[in-house]
Amino acid sequence: AMPGFERNSGAEQQDGGYEQLAAGEGAQASSTGGDDGALKTVGCVLVATLASLLAAWLSVRPRPCEGVEECAQTELFSASDLSGYAVCALATALLMEAVSLTLTWVSAGPLRGVVRGLQRIFVPPLLLCLTFVVLIWENTCVEGLFLVHAAAPGVAGDGARPVYSAIYFEWLINVPILLMLSGRFALARPWMEVFRPVLVTNLYIVLSWSAFFVKPVGPRWAAIVVAFAMYGWASIDMVVWVRRFLAETPKDLPSRKTRCFLAFGLIAVFFVYGLVYLASMTGLIASGIELRGFVIMDIGVKLNILLIFVGIRSSQFYDLVVDLLANNRVHDQGGYAIADTFAEIGEARALQLPQ
Repeated sequence: AMPGFERNSGAEQQDGGYEQLAAGEGAQASSTGGDDGALKTVGCVLVATLASLLAAWLSVRPRPCEGVEECAQTELFSASDLSGYAVCALATALLMEAVSLTLTWVSAGPLRGVVRGLQRIFVPPLLLCLTFVVLIWENTCVEGLFLVHAAAPGVAGDGARPVYSAIYFEWLINVPILLMLSGRFALARPWMEVFRPVLVTNLYIVLSWSAFFVKPVGPRWAAIVVAFAMYGWASIDMVVWVRRFLAETPKDLPSRKTRCFLAFGLIAVFFVYGLVYLASMTGLIASGIELRGFVIMDIGVKLNILLIFVGIRSSQFYDLVVDLLANNRVHDQGGYAIADTFAEIGEARALQLPQ
């Protein structure tokens, strides 16, 4: 049977069905339940992120860049058309993925009533569409010079270095989505395992952003050190995801190595982000180079994750078709079955079985 899709066969029903993996549903059910665990995780992360961001904002009180002459001059010099081009590219990618998602959803209509859990494979592309929307907003802000603040005097050796806060705010939305895609929807970890690294990551993003506006050198670098320690903590949790995933899943699971590669890839990419951040904080690179580096990496990471999930989704569909062909008849509450020919399955037609 295909790992990851529940199925009832005739009068015989197994409690829990086939629940190893369905586009990221856990190999073991979460103690809090699927939907409840998701709502609790997202809700707690949202509240904690907003609270920490508000506390940081009130503590450092960032100055708008346009109100600081030296910052405004530097910021205008470093701004480029890169974000404008990025918006066009992201809008195209968003449109293509939205159309693909819609057509796949429609074509899978008959199967949704036959194979339980099939709807779950549509959640990752839907979340990726959301990341593209947030990226478009981020690049629109950069292009229009919105949410740009002046760093504290002396940061990176500049009098008032521009800080593109929109980039950090975009991370507070998209990075949790990427971690949930990896931990929950690719590696099938329970929501309670996903919660801590997501929360820790958002907290160190807020801490890293606020460090730009701390004038005393000691407290500023203390915040940076704590932020990198929290990155290490979250990364260890992600490694644990992979280890437990490999221990709990069969070796013939679709895209098993690719799912693990996604988690390790995110750890590596976040480390590169940290290097760029440190180079910017120490003045090794200009704010314009920092901006271009972050924008290029933001787009590249999301596009690569999109491609990874396209591969995972394709392998799942292939295994589903093979499983349905091998088993011929797949029953559900409504008494449906899947036809046993490639042509009929390709047309996604369900046949009503005689009672």
